[in-house]
Amino acid sequence: MTRYLRLLARIGLGVAILIWLIQLADVSKILRVILSLNTLYIALACGSFIIASVMVALALYVALKGSGLSPSLRKVIMASFGGQLLSDVTPARSGYFLTPFILNKMDNTPIESSMAGVVATGAINFFVKAALSLLALAYFVRILPLKPIIMNALLVGISLLIAGGLGLLMLIFGGRIPRLVERLKKLPVLGKAMGRIVKALNHLQEERGKVRKSLPQIALLILLSVVSNATALYLISTALWHSSPSLLDFILIVPLVSALMYVPITIAGLGVQEWGYVVLLTLLGVPFEEAIAFTLVVRLLFTGTDIIGLPSILKSLSSSKPP
Repeated sequence: MTRYLRLLARIGLGVAILIWLIQLADVSKILRVILSLNTLYIALACGSFIIASVMVALALYVALKGSGLSPSLRKVIMASFGGQLLSDVTPARSGYFLTPFILNKMDNTPIESSMAGVVATGAINFFVKAALSLLALAYFVRILPLKPIIMNALLVGISLLIAGGLGLLMLIFGGRIPRLVERLKKLPVLGKAMGRIVKALNHLQEERGKVRKSLPQIALLILLSVVSNATALYLISTALWHSSPSLLDFILIVPLVSALMYVPITIAGLGVQEWGYVVLLTLLGVPFEEAIAFTLVVRLLFTGTDIIGLPSILKSLSSSKPP
């Protein structure tokens, strides 16, 4: 019950931040901006979001292949979409770590092996976005009047990315599983699941030499995912207004605002991410109402394109095969 109350509190906080942002603006202007959308650019933006998600799925596929597995590429992509959809509705996007269970139901891929791939992909994802975020912050500090509260929020997000990446790399290359994780196996409810995760991490450490060889390819695919997401944002901005920030601006904005998605006070950064977009866009000269319209459309399309993974989730839930 306590867990569900915390979940509801995070959802409520995210919705409250969104409502607060909208109330600061002229709602009629926001609606006019949204209704004036260029549908062709929106369709292209959806395609770019899908390509970005496919890049993440390919990164996972490369990690699995590096571990000596031969999973179905199509099923890995569909399972990854399912994991990304779950990450859209969980704190700090943690739902993606359920991807191995979905893939196991779809392709009989061992959970331990696919968990190794997810951990390796997640670690590189954190580091790539953290590095890009630091570059973006250094760039925007020079051209924008960033207030201390904005700087602090962005630095917290970047710190979480770095900490997450270091934590996952320690699990991969640390030599042994920390005692705290081992003790979690004794929990009455979560112990069985934690046991599987510990087993997966032990397997990952056994295969770390193979995983290490795949890291450059994974990093490249994650970088391509960031560029695809930035392209989608640029297309959405072009659909909403004529004078928009450049594609380079969005390539820098994506990792910087993505860092806020890992602040675990709301679901997948709901409200916090929108606040980040609005702050940066208005500082770049975008009118307030148009910035809010932009961030609402981004949230809708970003999550909406991940609906592709819903059949995979439903199939894994309805499957009678043992996990």
